[in-house]
Amino acid sequence: MPVLLLHRSQLNSTQWDNFIAASPQRILYAYSWYLDTISPDWQALVLAKNDQWQTVMPLPCRKKWGLNVVQQPFFCQLLGVFTHPSVDFQEASNALLTELTASFCYISTYSGRFAEHTIFPEGLKVTNATNLILPLHCPYSVLFQNYTRDRQLNLKRAKNFNWASQQSTDIEPLIQLFSENHATQIEGGVAGSSFDLLRNVTALLAQKKALRLVYAVRDGLMEAGVLFAIFSHRIIYLFNAASPAGRKGNARTWLIDQMIREYAQTDFVFDFESPDIPSIASFYESFGAQKEIYTQLSFNNLPFPLKQIQEWRIEKHIRKKG
Repeated sequence: MPVLLLHRSQLNSTQWDNFIAASPQRILYAYSWYLDTISPDWQALVLAKNDQWQTVMPLPCRKKWGLNVVQQPFFCQLLGVFTHPSVDFQEASNALLTELTASFCYISTYSGRFAEHTIFPEGLKVTNATNLILPLHCPYSVLFQNYTRDRQLNLKRAKNFNWASQQSTDIEPLIQLFSENHATQIEGGVAGSSFDLLRNVTALLAQKKALRLVYAVRDGLMEAGVLFAIFSHRIIYLFNAASPAGRKGNARTWLIDQMIREYAQTDFVFDFESPDIPSIASFYESFGAQKEIYTQLSFNNLPFPLKQIQEWRIEKHIRKKG
C-alpha cells in the first residue's frame, strides 16, 4: 500500500477529524482545528487502501533553510501514528516512519506514540520520554489515598489559606503570572509569539467548549492559575503559573485536586503533560500519577555544510546545559 505525503490544502478537515476520532490513539493535538492553530503548515503521511485511509501521521512543519522541516510546536506534547481500529499498530508504525525519513531530511523534534517493537529507520535518533497520567475511574476517596503523605499535608495547608476558585476565559492574568514569576527561569527567555500562540489556543479551546481556566483567588488577588484542555475523555494540564503567595499557599495543588475531585469515578484520564524535569515530575507523581512512555525523534540528513553546522549547534547547546 502506498504512503502519501499530503499538504494541509490536500486534506479534507471533516474526513481527517472523523478518522482521528475513530482511532484508538486519538488525542486532542491531532485534530485538524488544533493543528491549524499550533502549526498552520502541517502536513501528513497517509497510508490508504482502496482509497480508504488506514493510517495517518500528522507532521508539524515549518520552513527553514528553504526546506520543509518537522518540528514539534508548543502546546502539543505528542502526535505519532493514528490507525483505523482494524489496522495493526506495529505494521503501521514501521511503514510510516520509513516514509518519514524518506520525505524529510531534517526533523528537529517529533514526539509521538509508536508500537512497542517499532523498527526505527537508520539515522533516526530515538529517545524515550515519560509523561504522567492519572486514570480517574476510582472514587475520590481512593484517589486521595494514593496521594503521597506530603501532598495530602500540602492540600490540607492549602485549604487553610481559604482559596476561592474563579473560572474565566481571560488568559491574560495567567500570562502575567507566568511572565512575572517563571519566564526568567527559562533558558533564553520566552518569546512574545509563544504567548500569542497561547492566546490563540485558549480562544480555540473556548470555541470548542474544551476550556477550563481557573484562578485561585485570595483577598481579591489572583495568585495562581491553571489551564486545562478537556477533550475526548482526557484532561490535559496545559499551562499554569503561580505567584510567591500562590506557591506558599499550595494553590496549584488545591486547583488540581479540585479537578480530580470533580472527575473522580469517570472514564476520564488526568494528563499532567509532564516534562522530563525531575522536580516537576516528582510533584505530579505525588498525586498518584503513573508513567506513560512516548518517543522523541530527531533526524539530520541535511546536505553539507548545513548538517555539520546544525550538529555543532546542538552539541554546543548540550554542553551549555551540562
